[in-house]
Amino acid sequence: MAAEKDISSTEKLLNIIRSKDSGPVNPVADTPPPGLWQRIRTKLQSSGAKDVTGVEFFRDTINMVRMGRDKSGWHPVQAMQTAFPEDMDLEHPQLPSFLKTQLQRIDPGKESRLWIGLPPSRGESWNVEVPRVKRSLTNAVYWSARKERTFDENEYFFDYRIRDQAAGHQTQKLAAEVCIASVRDIRMYQKIFSKAGYPPAGITLPAFSIQNLLARNWLNPGEEAYAVLYIGEDSSYIETHGRHIPLFKRVIKTGRDSILDALAASAASQGPAEAEAEPATATERKKAAQFLHQPARSTDADLLEKIQPALERIARQLERTIDHSVNVQGNPAPECIYICGAIARLPGLAEFFNEQLAIRAVIMDIPDHAAAAGPEPIFSDPEVRTSLVSTMGMAMPGPDTINFLHTAMDMDREKRAMRSTNAVAAGCALLFVATAAWWWSTIDKLEQARDKTAAIEQKLEAFSPRLSAADLIELTEEIQGKKDELRQYSRKLYPVAVFREISRMTPEGIKLLSVRLGGFSPQGSGGGDSGGPDLIIDGFVPNDPAMNETRLTGYLLTLRRSAVFNDPVVTKSGSETLASGENVYRFTLNMKISGL
Repeated sequence: MAAEKDISSTEKLLNIIRSKDSGPVNPVADTPPPGLWQRIRTKLQSSGAKDVTGVEFFRDTINMVRMGRDKSGWHPVQAMQTAFPEDMDLEHPQLPSFLKTQLQRIDPGKESRLWIGLPPSRGESWNVEVPRVKRSLTNAVYWSARKERTFDENEYFFDYRIRDQAAGHQTQKLAAEVCIASVRDIRMYQKIFSKAGYPPAGITLPAFSIQNLLARNWLNPGEEAYAVLYIGEDSSYIETHGRHIPLFKRVIKTGRDSILDALAASAASQGPAEAEAEPATATERKKAAQFLHQPARSTDADLLEKIQPALERIARQLERTIDHSVNVQGNPAPECIYICGAIARLPGLAEFFNEQLAIRAVIMDIPDHAAAAGPEPIFSDPEVRTSLVSTMGMAMPGPDTINFLHTAMDMDREKRAMRSTNAVAAGCALLFVATAAWWWSTIDKLEQARDKTAAIEQKLEAFSPRLSAADLIELTEEIQGKKDELRQYSRKLYPVAVFREISRMTPEGIKLLSVRLGGFSPQGSGGGDSGGPDLIIDGFVPNDPAMNETRLTGYLLTLRRSAVFNDPVVTKSGSETLASGENVYRFTLNMKISGL
């Protein structure tokens, strides 16, 4: 019955891996960044910090390892494994204060950056191949990942790292390791540690902490191809490697809890455990864990017999994962299996997997030189020392370590912002250069103008005599005198011009008896404020009753068109008999003369 369930779940997993999701997907969603003050505080705390503290939560303990770094490399500074108080879990209101107390023991001055490990079940990672593009590599990786897995970008953080150039393709492609993790869990860890006064610098998965150890040669497998088995609390992860490059990984829903359930079921029945034990209660699991870690427990053979069903499930999942990696994906077969996790030091565990899979199995351990340099009370206990392996890798992050608090998308946004900032800076620099060039050009032109002015002043000084202010006043008076003299001549001749203008504008049908110029003086203008001297014309129109008024009106219009005469008016008119006995239409005109 149990075997049928395992085969069914595995087949479903393989179908998911092989299928391509062709349904519609949403575009890449930007994850909400942390607040401004929190980012500034994290930057200030992490700037210049050489130490890193790794933290991993387990069901009943907290693992903490602080690592330092100098020219010789990484070295342990301090390590702690602290048991949780009774009935305390991640949602307990007193957890931040308890956590603060423990962090103050390992980092009292807040001098290190904090990296936190998520349980394997809270995330998932896989490999994709993407074309080598110059722009929008993040989007290319994202859409390639969405073809392999369907996930809600509002519920998961997405991150990736380019691991190597993909082989076996005519066109150049890149091999990327992509990863997703629960937004809810990451926000919960951020909140807990922020309340404790230690905001985290990074959050990742145990798979990447083990990769940190491999990348820094703390764990140096001699094989070209190998597999890693990390046994967690409620789940475990399996990963195959080739030439230290991750090839294929899976998360399985079997871990330390399944082993404790099998142990509790065996204790309850006082006999062999069932093929698949029912989940035990928290109290039963606690008793089973105490028995598992007791020095004076039953023989190793009896213990392995009690937990054999759970170990066999892990072995079957491990075998199917390796089979898929080798026979479906064409990866090299692993030559060794490296085991780590909370129960990795369980006696006979490596021998069990060696016998089940016919592959050499080795328990991951901290190198002797690191253990000797670290705090002796922790590293002297082999079981605790083994459980700290992944936590130590958590405290040695690198630029290629997956970090859900600072993803590749965040890096791309920062690069774009930096490019924009550089463009603005370049524009400002160009504007400064142009302004400076204009300024220097203006200064040069000003100097040239000053040189020309000095040259002109030198030429002026060469002339003798030079005009003084008195000379200019004398010339001005002389010119004004000539103007006055010309004005006097023009006034003396003005009556002649007036009489000539009257003669020119008087038609043949109009006879003039007298023309008098009143209020005129050759020495000054006459007429006061009236606008000029008065001109009085006395004349007549030969008697023609039908045309008298018409001719006189036409004469007035002609005079008004003149530029010399202003406002001509008839002051007197009427029929009259001259001394010669001729009947005429006599008139008297009065007008002003302009121009004086």
